[in-house]
Amino acid sequence: MASGITAYKWNFGEPNSATNLSTAATAWHQYADTGRYMAYLEVTGPRGCVGLDSTLVLVYPGFFPKMQVIGSCVQKPYQFNDLSTTKYGSISSRTWDFGDLASLTDSSTAKQANYKYANAGARTASLIVESSKGCIDTLFQTVNVQQDPVLQMAFRDTLICSIDTLALGVAGDGIFSWAPNKNLLFADSAKPLVYPKTTTTYYVTVDDNGCKGTDSVKVNVLDFITVNLGLDSVVCQTDSFRLKANTQGLGFNWISNTGEKIDPIKSPLVRPLINTNYTILANLGKCTAMDTISIKVVPYPQLTVSNDTSICIGYKLPLHASITGTVFKWSPVSSLLNANTLNPIAGPTKTTTYLLTVTDTLGCPKPVMDSIVVTMVPPVKAFAGRDTVIVLDQPLQLNASGGTAYAWYPENGLNNINIANPIAQLDPSIDSIRYTVKVMGQGNCFSTDDILVKVFKTGPEIYVPSAFTPNADSKNDLLKPIPIGIAKLRYFNIYNRWGQLIFSTAEIGKGWDGLFNGASQPSGTYVYATEGLDYLGKIISRKGTIVLIR
Repeated sequence: MASGITAYKWNFGEPNSATNLSTAATAWHQYADTGRYMAYLEVTGPRGCVGLDSTLVLVYPGFFPKMQVIGSCVQKPYQFNDLSTTKYGSISSRTWDFGDLASLTDSSTAKQANYKYANAGARTASLIVESSKGCIDTLFQTVNVQQDPVLQMAFRDTLICSIDTLALGVAGDGIFSWAPNKNLLFADSAKPLVYPKTTTTYYVTVDDNGCKGTDSVKVNVLDFITVNLGLDSVVCQTDSFRLKANTQGLGFNWISNTGEKIDPIKSPLVRPLINTNYTILANLGKCTAMDTISIKVVPYPQLTVSNDTSICIGYKLPLHASITGTVFKWSPVSSLLNANTLNPIAGPTKTTTYLLTVTDTLGCPKPVMDSIVVTMVPPVKAFAGRDTVIVLDQPLQLNASGGTAYAWYPENGLNNINIANPIAQLDPSIDSIRYTVKVMGQGNCFSTDDILVKVFKTGPEIYVPSAFTPNADSKNDLLKPIPIGIAKLRYFNIYNRWGQLIFSTAEIGKGWDGLFNGASQPSGTYVYATEGLDYLGKIISRKGTIVLIR
């Protein structure tokens, strides 16, 4: 880069490259392929003068970096080999980094270098290699440094019969040797054969390029084996359970007299449906043993209970059950009569689930259970209406509530006794009558209520008492009109001596309590005015005075 140059334009002669052009003073370019390339540089001076130069770029093929690492454990140095080659020129330099972060001397420039790691672990080794033609590359390789040679035993403790031969096995790299060299074949292989007559521990040593490791396997030897399935037993029908063989055998073959398929394992799961004999043939190599167990199958206890039901408050009902078994128990028993029978009487005060448990001391000992849910039906709230008065020949609309079905009695004067709102048209000879209504609800539960009807022999009228005593003794505390034969009350008004309206209502049954704006009114004379419509639509009006007494 020269001083005074104001601009640089590089053209590396590779027009198909996205980085073919550059304006940097010092530029880098990587060619996609080998070959001959003409590179150009155009520079601009401080006064606009332009200079141009070019050079031939030769990109050499055949540069093949390669590294090799040989070693297995910390006992011996690892060997690092530079196997790089080049077609043009020669390998001019290399730099090894053995990846040992705990050391400052883990590098070399030799083609074949040795390095001994101080401890086990994974390292990342690298090689920077360069050719005399300027080609350069960096390689990386993970080096797994073992504490000892890899030595993986197929098993460490096993069992054989004294007349058998066993193949031992070990996985790893290197030269193997086994000891003791007694009843042993192929002692220098990874898979020797042994046939000890007594229990023996065999030791294996591996030598992997000077790294040595040792492991062992114990071969337990038996002259014979036994097998015991235990005592004959009883099982409940449809139950599954595991057969349990107490044996030194390692191979198993099961058969049953019913043809049931059984897994060839030490403790298979079985499900006998009838009395069954199970036989096992256990083997340890050529040593064999056999045993049989008889399983008696007994049925579960049986029970049938009546369907879920509902009950009205205060009532009782019988529960029913039938069983095949020897012992039964109902629960809960607090609301049962004769709970020690299969047909107890239930009288719950709330919805209750009665559980029946049955066991059989002569067969399957496991209990079976079933239940009956007795649902408590909410009480029926029968309402026949408030006691009332009518005049002679006045039809009366009754109106009961609280259920889904109704029955009135006596039938006197009613147009329909099986509806909630029959019309009563009473005979002139009747002075009063009490109607009772039976109201039915959910689950055929019912309750009753009644209404007293008084008959005035006069025409429609609105009666008002002449005095009242609002002293909170629950006697004559309210002043209210008494409508006879009145279908609708238009108003009932009370005025004080100055003509001020101090109370008003259009609701039958509502009256004045002697208060105005929350204040008790004084004793004295007050004026009332009332008006209503009789059952024929005729206006009935009345006025007068009343006395408030305190």
